Amino acid sequence: MALSVGIRGLGRIGRNLFRLLYARPDVRIAGVSEIADPAGLEYLLRFDTTLGRFPDEISIREGNIYVAGRQIPLLSESEGRQTPWGELGAHTLFEATSRPRARRELARHIEAGAKRVISLAPPDPADPPDAVAVMGLNDDALSSAHRIVSNASSTVHCVAPIARILAEAFGIERAMFTTVHSYTGQHRLADVPAEDKRRGRAAAENIIPQASRSPAMLAALLPEIGGRITGSAMSVPVRNGSLVDLVCWHEKKISKTAVNEVVRTAAATRRWNRYLKYEVEPIVSSDVAHSPYSSVYDSLATMVMGDRVSKTVSWFDSGFGYAYRAIDLLGRFAELDGAERSS
Repeated sequence: MALSVGIRGLGRIGRNLFRLLYARPDVRIAGVSEIADPAGLEYLLRFDTTLGRFPDEISIREGNIYVAGRQIPLLSESEGRQTPWGELGAHTLFEATSRPRARRELARHIEAGAKRVISLAPPDPADPPDAVAVMGLNDDALSSAHRIVSNASSTVHCVAPIARILAEAFGIERAMFTTVHSYTGQHRLADVPAEDKRRGRAAAENIIPQASRSPAMLAALLPEIGGRITGSAMSVPVRNGSLVDLVCWHEKKISKTAVNEVVRTAAATRRWNRYLKYEVEPIVSSDVAHSPYSSVYDSLATMVMGDRVSKTVSWFDSGFGYAYRAIDLLGRFAELDGAERSS
C-alpha cells in the first residue's frame, strides 16, 4: 500500500520534495497546502532556476495539481484556515515552509487528522518536537511513538556524520566549523532594511556572515562532544552547492592518511553509504548540485596541523540532499509503524 503524505509549502525545499515524490508508485501525495497564487506556483513548478524544467507535464486547474496522470488537491491556508489533512487521507505531513515552528504549532496538523508531522526545519528550542532525526546518526533511536519530528538542518546532516566518525576513531576535545552556504529565498537580491542587518544585504553581491543554529543541535545529537563544538555560517554568491569546513582538536594522534582512511572505510559501511560519499576528484560547488548525499567528503581538501588537529571539508546540496533525508525518514517510520502493527 502506498504511503500517503501531505506537503505544506512549495518553496525551495517543498519543490525539491515534490519532484522526488510525485511519480513514485509507493507514495501518494494526498494534498498540498500553499498560500501562493496558483498561476505563479504552476510557473515555478514548471521552470526552476536550480532544478531545471519539470520533467513531466504539470498544470494547476480548479484547485488541483495535475501531473503524471494524478490529481492532487491544492489548498490554501490563507485567512487562518487549517488544511484538513485527515479528510485528504494524508498520514504523514511534511511541514516544508522552512521555518522553525513550536511543537504546539505543529500539533495543529495532528489535530487536523495527520498521524505524523515531519518538520523540514530546525526545532524550536523553546518548544521542541518529539525527536530531531539525522539518518545514519540516530534513526535507530526513533520509535513509532514519535509523532512530531524535526529533520534537523542540511548543515547538521552534512557535518554530523564526519564529526561522529572522527570522534569514534580519534576522540574530539573540541571542534569548530564554518558553513559556506549558497544563498536561498531567505536572502535578498538588493539591499533592503532588515532586522538582521547583514541578511538585508544583496546576497548575490556579498559574502554575508550569519549566526548558526547548528551547534546547539549538534551538541544534543553528539553527546560525546557535548558543549565542545561551535560554529558559524556565511552565505556566498553561489546559487547552489554548499560546504562545511570542520576543524577538530583530537585526543589521539592523527595524520592526513589516517583521517581520510577512517572516513573512506566508514563511508563504505551499510550505516553510512546512503548518506556519505567519499570523493577523490577535485570538485567544486556546482559538482554537488542534485547530490542525494547528506555529505560529500572532499578527501583532497583534508589538512592536519601537527598530529592532533584536523581540518576537513564536506560538500552538500542543501535542498536536494535534505529532501532525500526527509523521504528516508518517511520510510524509516513506515518500517517502525509496520513492526508495531505486526507485534
